[in-house]
Amino acid sequence: MKKYLLSLFISCTVLAAAAQEINITDSVIYFDKKPVAYYVKELNLTSPHYNVYVISMDKKLLIAAQVAEFEAPVRELKTFYYYNLIFKDQKDTVAIYHEGQAFTLELATLLQQYHLLDGNKINNDSLSHFKKVYNGNALLLAKVKEFETYLNENRFFNEQVVRDRTKPVTIVNDRIIMQDGKRIGIYTTGSTDGDLTFVNVRSPTDPNISIPINNADVGMISYKYMQVILPTQRTVDATKVLIDQSDKRNRHDGTHPLYDSSVKLNKVYLNEAILWAICQLVENYLL
Repeated sequence: MKKYLLSLFISCTVLAAAAQEINITDSVIYFDKKPVAYYVKELNLTSPHYNVYVISMDKKLLIAAQVAEFEAPVRELKTFYYYNLIFKDQKDTVAIYHEGQAFTLELATLLQQYHLLDGNKINNDSLSHFKKVYNGNALLLAKVKEFETYLNENRFFNEQVVRDRTKPVTIVNDRIIMQDGKRIGIYTTGSTDGDLTFVNVRSPTDPNISIPINNADVGMISYKYMQVILPTQRTVDATKVLIDQSDKRNRHDGTHPLYDSSVKLNKVYLNEAILWAICQLVENYLL
């Protein structure tokens, strides 16, 4: 089955901009009743958005406007979609944000307003001007800034180490949390406040190795609190994440790639609940 449904609309509906300067029929864009380009819409997986392709009257692809998803990093934020305007011959791409469903009409308006069409090709000078003054790119940057501001205010994102957050998490010396080759924090755990005693347990992978485990019950390690200290010395309370094991049975269901890849690299004995909690903190931009 094809991933996308490519459809040329065959209705005779006419969409018109103000003063009838721009008309769009089934597959043709008109400026003042003069045909200037064809267009094709392709259903994108990001429903109900469409990719739009602008084709010159001599049947050459001029612009591919492809939908892209900016995935919300945390559940409190909402994923949004934007468009990459790909100018084929110019080998140039402009990312823009546009709200609403009538993007084909918006794209035709941009072609007319910024004089982007020069016969059957893109006007390079007009394209340069368009990139400088069109506010669609500024709107996109503003949307991204909203996310950044939220994370800084609610997750202290600006205090966290810059790294590739998709890389596996590893634990060094039973305390230090590493990701992408960088130290991102130190965790502490305990059964009661202030109780940081250590016991030795045998590694299940190598019985000849004795490993110090903080506040552990051999065989069934259980902690009542957990904290992570960021490099800035800010403390993140991870107790609720550690104790809440509602997703325990689903850890290895293929929907937690960070945890799955991290488990494989932490060969030395480590309480899986701790590693799970750390991965949850990373995925939720708390660490």
